[in-house]
Amino acid sequence: MQVTYRTHRNVDVIDIVGRFTFGERKEFMAAIDKLKQKGAPHIVVNFRQVTFIDSAAIGLLALASQQLKAENRRFSVSGAQGVVLQVLKLARVDQMLTMGADDDAVLNARAA
Repeated sequence: MQVTYRTHRNVDVIDIVGRFTFGERKEFMAAIDKLKQKGAPHIVVNFRQVTFIDSAAIGLLALASQQLKAENRRFSVSGAQGVVLQVLKLARVDQMLTMGADDDAVLNARAA
């Protein structure tokens, strides 16, 4: 898994490339913590280039969502597609946090 950071429309985005599994938990949580320390009010994790996700990684999304919600911050997932999107929907991640086809869809859903 590779992690990069960028800003899109004044929102901090974490781009993940490759497999997102329990083995990458430290890297993922470090990325979330980095943006939390920066004071990011909304963090978007872009899954456009994620090729696989396991159940433990879904648990990490839930944990990050709860932590950010407790701090009155927003957490969203954008760009999930194919099997990764199906797995997220089966796990009902879309009911736990905002999901969208891309970063703009997530930000527009927030404004609605």
